[in-house]
Amino acid sequence: MFYRVSNAIIAPHLVKDLNLNAEELGILGGAFFWSFALFQIPMGPMLDRIGPRIIITIFTFIGASGAFVFAIGKSFIILFFGRILMGMGMASVLMGSFKVLTLRFPSNRFSSLSGLLVSIGAFGNLLAATPLAYLDHVIGWRIVFIFASIITTFFAFLIFWSLTETGIANMGSGTLSSQKKIGFFQSIQTIAGSLSFWQISAAAFFRYGTFISLQGLWLGFYLMDVKGYSSVQAGNVLIMLAIGQAVGSPVAGRLSDRASCSIKTVALLGLSLYCISLFPMAGVFKIEGIFWYTVICFCIGFFQGFGVLLYAHVKGLFPDNLSATAMAWVNFFLIAGGALIMPVIGNIINYFPHTQQSYQPIAYHISFLICFLSMAGSLVFYAFSKTKS
Repeated sequence: MFYRVSNAIIAPHLVKDLNLNAEELGILGGAFFWSFALFQIPMGPMLDRIGPRIIITIFTFIGASGAFVFAIGKSFIILFFGRILMGMGMASVLMGSFKVLTLRFPSNRFSSLSGLLVSIGAFGNLLAATPLAYLDHVIGWRIVFIFASIITTFFAFLIFWSLTETGIANMGSGTLSSQKKIGFFQSIQTIAGSLSFWQISAAAFFRYGTFISLQGLWLGFYLMDVKGYSSVQAGNVLIMLAIGQAVGSPVAGRLSDRASCSIKTVALLGLSLYCISLFPMAGVFKIEGIFWYTVICFCIGFFQGFGVLLYAHVKGLFPDNLSATAMAWVNFFLIAGGALIMPVIGNIINYFPHTQQSYQPIAYHISFLICFLSMAGSLVFYAFSKTKS
């Protein structure tokens, strides 16, 4: 989570150090999501067949190397390559964790546990807000990412060790031996042939694409560029997105597991409120003061946290021996949303007249309005999906 959104706070220094424009900054931010998304395609089958222990460990080492390359990069190309390695390395973490939850815990606890997992991960977003702004000021962003690389390497060893406990080390194809094995192409036919899969994926694409574009880059840049906030002040606002998500995800999971209505109903309600929370950012209302931005950001983070239920929704549509594949392919579209929407917003902002690295407020407001409208459209499509297989 830290790697996904860290560019928002260090964006001014990236612009200054490498002389980037908004379009290049968007491409750099989207590089993580492109590689992350593309590796979701083979990730599900690998987790279903090999198991999470080996896959998560190997890919986490790759992510650590990407952070190091990013830290020492002296050009746009090297930083771009570092972001690609980070995205590739982190591609296994969430889906691998979901696979562990699927194999080790009862299905009626999946929503609660996955919500708790995402909530814990959201602390990475917290670190990428005010703490990163402070460390960037004190020791510089390059040293920060060297330390991040070391910490990630430590976690790779810790994952390999912790998943050796009884019942975990051998998770893989053998765990599901009682179920009929499904070939790769049959998996594609089964999952891609489901309209509900595409409806869930569309909601995931626009939910995360719009959210991460705000959290990972453009909202922080807007606050510093248009509102004149310092990087620490912008971090204080952005941190509310992470806090909201940390609270919203487990609340959504708990509600889903305990409510008498379907997972889809809870997800649709929460994501509809997320969509409504985006509307004030479109410039229709005049917002003054950090307080109102923090309130809006908390609501945005809290209600987008209900998006974690999309994994539980798609998981319930397919058998367990396709669970990781189905969830990973939804995750492909989710991360592809960040990879596509973030640079698209950069292109839109860059389209308006600007001077050097300063842009007009209307450029941001139009971009944020497009986020609201696209999210609304995806929810209409999602509303007609099946609730279960």
